[in-house]
Amino acid sequence: MTPSDIRAEAYASALAVVRSLDLPQGTALAATGSFARQEMTPRSDIDLILLHPADKELDEEKVAQMWYPVWDAKYHLDYAVRTPDECADIAAEDASAGFAQLDLAYVAGNKLLVDEARAKLLAVWRRQLQRGFDAFIDTAIARWHRSGAVAAMTNPELKNGRGGLRDIQLLRALALGNLCDNPRLDTQKELLLDVRTLLHVHARRHRDALDPEFAADIAEDLGFKDRYELSAALVEAASAVDHALERGLATARGLVGKRERKGIRRPLDIDVIDAGGTITLSRNPNLEDPWLLTRVAAASARTGIPVSEATWVQLQELPTVTDRWPQAAVDDFYSILSSPRHTPRVIEDLDAHGLWERLVPDWAHIRGLLPRERSHTHSVDAHSINTVVRCAEARTTVARPDLLLLTALFHDMGKGYDRPHEQVGAEIVVRQAQRMRLNLADMSRVQTIVAEHTTLAKLAARMDPWSDEARDALLDAASYDQLTVSLLAVLAEADARSTGPGVWTSRLASAVHAMTTRALEALEPRALTRPIVDAPRDIGLRVDWEEERLTVYWCGEYQREMVRPLALIAALGWTVMGSRIIRERDGSYAAEFDIRTVQQQLADAANEQRFLQSYASGTYSVLPEIEPAPTTAVFELGAVLTVRTAERVAALGHLLGALPDVEWLRHEVLGATMIVHARLRGEVSRSAVVANVTRALASD
Repeated sequence: MTPSDIRAEAYASALAVVRSLDLPQGTALAATGSFARQEMTPRSDIDLILLHPADKELDEEKVAQMWYPVWDAKYHLDYAVRTPDECADIAAEDASAGFAQLDLAYVAGNKLLVDEARAKLLAVWRRQLQRGFDAFIDTAIARWHRSGAVAAMTNPELKNGRGGLRDIQLLRALALGNLCDNPRLDTQKELLLDVRTLLHVHARRHRDALDPEFAADIAEDLGFKDRYELSAALVEAASAVDHALERGLATARGLVGKRERKGIRRPLDIDVIDAGGTITLSRNPNLEDPWLLTRVAAASARTGIPVSEATWVQLQELPTVTDRWPQAAVDDFYSILSSPRHTPRVIEDLDAHGLWERLVPDWAHIRGLLPRERSHTHSVDAHSINTVVRCAEARTTVARPDLLLLTALFHDMGKGYDRPHEQVGAEIVVRQAQRMRLNLADMSRVQTIVAEHTTLAKLAARMDPWSDEARDALLDAASYDQLTVSLLAVLAEADARSTGPGVWTSRLASAVHAMTTRALEALEPRALTRPIVDAPRDIGLRVDWEEERLTVYWCGEYQREMVRPLALIAALGWTVMGSRIIRERDGSYAAEFDIRTVQQQLADAANEQRFLQSYASGTYSVLPEIEPAPTTAVFELGAVLTVRTAERVAALGHLLGALPDVEWLRHEVLGATMIVHARLRGEVSRSAVVANVTRALASD
């Protein structure tokens, strides 16, 4: 018997029982849920609504007795007694409650009552969906967080997972609300229903999570070679549902409510435009520039603004990226990885449109790959993205967030080969590091971190974490490099927490802390030295055409005068990627600011005369406000303040405004994270300095 035959038989049996009920005169019986959709399995519940006219009172005791034949037939029954107006009132109060009634279907009795209830329900649903759209979608987002994505889970939740059956119903609900078209997903829906039907049969109970012990039998029943082939088919089906849902939600969001920024276009990067809440390209973009791809994706990750479907299509026509990446592309790649909230969506969008492999050529091998370890709850690609997200959350706590994010993305890239995945992954990440032009020291670090990312867990399992033996083993693995030890510890936690529940235990956390603490104590700390600044006059520009970098140099009498060049830099839309500031012996200050031009081509930005005229005019002398972001401020090695925060236009200027006078300051942007080291002058209240910095960068 085929799965569709099983469902048809289950529906017919349930219908026969329900139609045998003795309904009160003038009432009607309507179905919701899988019974209404004729998608029942032998283990499904029956959901019914007894409808009655508003002027007819029903005897509650007789109504309760009416359901006994259903219970006697061993069905689990959920029922309600309502008038057509009450059905509509419930939908008017809450869009989610209305969603549960949208499948309302006639079963028995007075059909006019069901038609009336359905008409009123739909009319109210359309109005309520407009008003409560965000809250309604929030319930779906909460469901996705609980159940995960069907295409990314080793035990996919076929009904409630993202890309599952509930999302097909969600698309239909949006279409009924006149907010999007209802796409044809018949093939995908049939596969998900067939697997869920057979899961109920084999498990002999109501179940929506496909466990491996049932997957092999279901694969055989459906004609697949093995459970891995079935898994690949489910990934393809769920991905199609997910992509259709993304398009439907984008359309719906564009129709709901008033947009304050409707019609406004503002530049986000070269040829990248925010067009009223959607990222598009400029009117005459340079479609010969392959790195337009990274600029668009980075802008979406930084701002959270979705990319229009038409823009994705345009990006597919770009030339292939070069083997050696320019620095701006490297910075954009780190920006793509640096948003705990938006990174997964951006990577999924890139991958869905065939663009992610242009940046990460080895991704195809792990896409949808099921891990061998039973402790993993996600496919290898989804686990890698989850690990990146956890590392992005910790990016302001480490010295090199760029290397952390890169190794998080590649740490399991070597799985699925016939050699240890740590060894293969280390080879793969070196190829990526070469494309991104990392220097030899950093290339060695990322290779070591990927090769040794399981070392801490292995040492914790077989050694006393407080022993010299464990400390020395970790130091050997990390090549006695302080930075490598620190990043290994953060990656170990992110990896374990992304693997599955119960992997990152208190015992493992304690062991990792003990080993890394003792290893770091054995290493000499990195010396922080006064930078060298070359500022021959009050202000000017230098251009490095090879590195595509612009440097603004400046000198003045007081530290707070630096607001003027920084305000102008912010007004021009330039990003400060690094800076060096020193206090001279006479008390004056000199500074250099390394710039990445965002809204201009480098040749246009390098017009020194125009820049000097803008500076002399004094038009731009106030820093723009900045959005709050996670910030860490600590004192290290005496009076040296270390600040780590998300990179934002004008963030350096706000930081300088919160600091007392400095002897020197070094600043760089790594992986979309701004890292500043500053030696302060004289005696200062450290707690007050930290509070001021946090207030300036992290508070509303």
